[in-house]
Amino acid sequence: VKSIKKQHLVEVRSMANPPQAVKVALESICLLLGEQANDWRAIRGIIIRDNFIPTIVNFQTANISEDVRAQMLSKYMSQPDYNFDKVNRASQACGPLVKWAIAQVKYADMLLRIEPLRNELKSLESKAGVSEAKAAEIASVIAGLEKSISQYKEEYAALISQAQAIKSEMTAVEAKVNRSVALLRSLSDERSRWQDTSNAFQAQMGTIVGDVMLSSAFLAYAGYFDQQLRQNLFTTWSSHLQQAGLEFRQDLARTEYLSTADERLAWQANALPTDDLCTENAIMLKRFNRYPLIIDPSGQATEFIMNEYKARRITKTSFLDDAFRKNLESALRFGNPLLVQDVENYDPIVNPVLNREVRRTGGRVLITLGDQDIDLSPSFTIFMSTRDPTVEFPPDLCSRVTFVNFTVTRSSLHSQCLNYVLKAERQDVDTKRSDLLKLQGEFHLRLRHLEKSLLQALNDVKGRILDDDSIIGTLEKLKQEAAEITKKVEETDAVMAEVEAVTDQYRPLSQSCSSIYFTMESLNLVCES
Repeated sequence: VKSIKKQHLVEVRSMANPPQAVKVALESICLLLGEQANDWRAIRGIIIRDNFIPTIVNFQTANISEDVRAQMLSKYMSQPDYNFDKVNRASQACGPLVKWAIAQVKYADMLLRIEPLRNELKSLESKAGVSEAKAAEIASVIAGLEKSISQYKEEYAALISQAQAIKSEMTAVEAKVNRSVALLRSLSDERSRWQDTSNAFQAQMGTIVGDVMLSSAFLAYAGYFDQQLRQNLFTTWSSHLQQAGLEFRQDLARTEYLSTADERLAWQANALPTDDLCTENAIMLKRFNRYPLIIDPSGQATEFIMNEYKARRITKTSFLDDAFRKNLESALRFGNPLLVQDVENYDPIVNPVLNREVRRTGGRVLITLGDQDIDLSPSFTIFMSTRDPTVEFPPDLCSRVTFVNFTVTRSSLHSQCLNYVLKAERQDVDTKRSDLLKLQGEFHLRLRHLEKSLLQALNDVKGRILDDDSIIGTLEKLKQEAAEITKKVEETDAVMAEVEAVTDQYRPLSQSCSSIYFTMESLNLVCES
């Protein structure tokens, strides 16, 4: 029926006097649809409706009454011309309709025959529905019981979980209490020491301007002078600061203020004498802005610098060396430290280096050396030295360098002579004295490292401190090490006092040696004059 073309249906609708086969076919269709149509005009009125085909498509076979079925069989389907082929030749629209009508009647006949079975099926389905309802009711009861059982299981599991959580919480609280006790015990000993350090820091902040001014002036201007003149300068500067109302530490120790204990230990390991003059000079060699010019009659500074910069492959040359310029160019390019001796024969070619006359071109840093541009490494540094303490330098060179005077003074020579005397007469005392000095420096250095480690450990705590077991262990370890080091420092102080008592016995001899040296030096000057 759906395949009926609209033009074929329009053709039938337009017929004024259709063939008998068409009229009979459409009359039977109207009978099935429950329409009263005895003539062509009534039939035509039905088929021109818009819902004609949809009504046929959606027709329910069960709606065919026994009377209609009987009329179809006796009046239409009994006719020999009432079939698809003959009607379809008369009208391609009516052929499918006849085929549909025959199928509907046959299907209605089949429904009539199976009606008892359908009734029985309905009865069985009704009984099955009752059984299913009972089964559903029983299943509902079972589901309710299972739900109750599941709920009871969940409640039981929740109770067990709560009990376990309470037990775990009790364990955690107990652990936190133990950690808090351990933490308080570990930090209580640190509190007083940190409080003292904090108070000392506040005091340092009150004098920092004066301390920095004195230290800066010392680094900038005192390097040329010997130990006595340096102290005189420092005293004069201190007096000026007092008059200006600037506070500073009266007991300011220059070497300790401008260097750390580990730096001083490293310098001593690199053959730097332990007297204050040499330590101050080492500080100047580390903190310079202008390249150093070293006055080194004894050669101690040269030995120290070569050891200090050995790892950086320092090169030693001289202004009198034919390879001086080549060594200078190599050091500039590759950033190796350069020690140039015999500065009394100064070559002005170094002026651009001392003045730091650099220019940047295309990402390169260049410096002009004579008529040649050299790439300048940022790690380059240069030291110049002379063994002649009487040499006079022109003002233009003085303005370009930082003087560092290693000329021996009475106090520094006295300290060095004492070391030599102890090595010769009481090597055991000298060894113990050197070891104790080294140990004291190492102990103080270790204490500072422990303080830094403590702060770092506290800073690295993730979350709450009481939840971190490792921090407690770290604090306990730091506390034990700090206590052990403090005890060792006290022990070394006591032993050092004994060593100093023995050392004092040899001081007159070292003073005599120092006096003899300067007396002979004075006699040498008399002879030369």
